[in-house]
Amino acid sequence: MAGLPANRRPVHRPRLYGWGQLVAAFALCWQQVCFWVLSDPDTRQWGSLSGGVLLLTGLIVIMVSHRTGGNQQDGGTP
Repeated sequence: MAGLPANRRPVHRPRLYGWGQLVAAFALCWQQVCFWVLSDPDTRQWGSLSGGVLLLTGLIVIMVSHRTGGNQQDGGTP
């Protein structure tokens, strides 16, 4: 179990990471609602497409939260 945290990339912006997770979770729930609740095929298709766009947006926000800002370097002397 000691090796597991080393496999994760560091999160430099935890608040942004949390927002990305919320958007991705909402997108997955939205896709399920559109699939199970809506009966019109056209509306279901657009709802699923909008859920996919939201999911992609959440994943991009999560990726941005992992990036370092500016010219900072992780290692070395200050």
